[in-house]
Amino acid sequence: MNFKYIQKTPLYKTFSDIGKRIFLPEGIFYWARRAKNEAELIGTIGSAYGFEKDFIDGGSSDWMPCYLKEISEYSNLMIQDIVTYPSIGGLLETREIWKEWIIKKSFYNEEKEKEKIKNLKRYITTPIITTGVTNGIFQSCTLFLNPDEKVILPNKRWGNYDNIICKFIGARIKSFEFFEEQNLNLDGLKDAIYDVGTTQEKVLILLNFPNNPTGYVPTKEESKNLVNLLKESQVSIKKPLIILVDDAYEPYVYTDDVLSRSIFYDLYELEEDVIPIKLDGITKELLIYGGRVGFITIGLKENWFETDEDLETLKKEIDNKFEGFIRATISNCNHFYQSLTQKLFNEKGIHQIIKSREKVINILHDRYKKINSELARINNPKISIDPNSGGFFLFVNLDPDKIKAGEFADHLLKKYKVGVIPIEKLDENVNGIRIAYCSVDINEIPKLIERINLALDEF
Repeated sequence: MNFKYIQKTPLYKTFSDIGKRIFLPEGIFYWARRAKNEAELIGTIGSAYGFEKDFIDGGSSDWMPCYLKEISEYSNLMIQDIVTYPSIGGLLETREIWKEWIIKKSFYNEEKEKEKIKNLKRYITTPIITTGVTNGIFQSCTLFLNPDEKVILPNKRWGNYDNIICKFIGARIKSFEFFEEQNLNLDGLKDAIYDVGTTQEKVLILLNFPNNPTGYVPTKEESKNLVNLLKESQVSIKKPLIILVDDAYEPYVYTDDVLSRSIFYDLYELEEDVIPIKLDGITKELLIYGGRVGFITIGLKENWFETDEDLETLKKEIDNKFEGFIRATISNCNHFYQSLTQKLFNEKGIHQIIKSREKVINILHDRYKKINSELARINNPKISIDPNSGGFFLFVNLDPDKIKAGEFADHLLKKYKVGVIPIEKLDENVNGIRIAYCSVDINEIPKLIERINLALDEF
């Protein structure tokens, strides 16, 4: 494929070497698509097909993919929606449904902000489907990071970022202190941006709100200041900023004073080359943890284009890059859960999905309030609690001079039968425990915190 248009945009400058050279060639899927439309006899599909009656007792005379009869006993989905290969970038209808879902999540007022909705629909890509948000992070980091290049992340972050970025890709993390006196440390982020901007042709930043492991969500004022900082930094360093927005926990926000939607939308609205990439999926949003269906959506800039044809060409070129990467790694994503997602939205509708999920959000909201109130009763200088207002977790800092996180978690487990996740990175000033209150019954939370308090007294 000739990538004549993508090379004219700032996006191309941000690609890694892999990102620049990867593409989906006119291979099996190209010829299979042509054969489907043009051929009378099709010998391109790498799936076994037959007349259903020849391999299923009592089957029909339909020509269809061969399958085990037992599989059909576990789902009322059509067998074609379970066993066949989906498209490399995902089922188009599922992708389009998720794009409409992303537009719905923007909270733009349908009556008053019609133009914003129209532009959002026009200037974001149709989401590419990945094997969960984790795979979306892996794909994005690989396509935008070379070995030894840096990506900016806070010191308190999901551990698998390090696994993907450092151990797999061989890139490096420029870490900054997440909080400054219980507020988002914008000065630390700014210093990191200017540091990376002096040595690279692009700056890559990964944001995760609500944050894992802290449960932090920026206040509305902090969010506004963060967006302004990114805008001003891009203008100053004159290099593209790629912002990977990990929205795994997007809908789980429990207070009114914080950002209630993904920061992706505010970044997308900027005219500057602050390029947001939204990473979300059904894992937490639809509470289908093992479904492994995620989405990658890129916010494009209106000033990159002269014509609608340019815009559509760029979208096709971007799709080809991601599909080339998918084809070379996972081939495609789980068909069953793509079909299930489709059926949920088509048959139940967005409003019913939101209504059903609200019950879970309310349960977690109550646990959030309970665990924070119980922790507030502990009067111990050895600990502090990071600001938290969303997600599935919170983070308890431990005084590193008195308690090491790993030793404390081990003691909690052995003596008090309490399981938590220790995070101990003393070189990045992180020493504490992540508590996943999402999986603890509200009536057990006082007992959980009581045992943690008892354990603190023993260190």
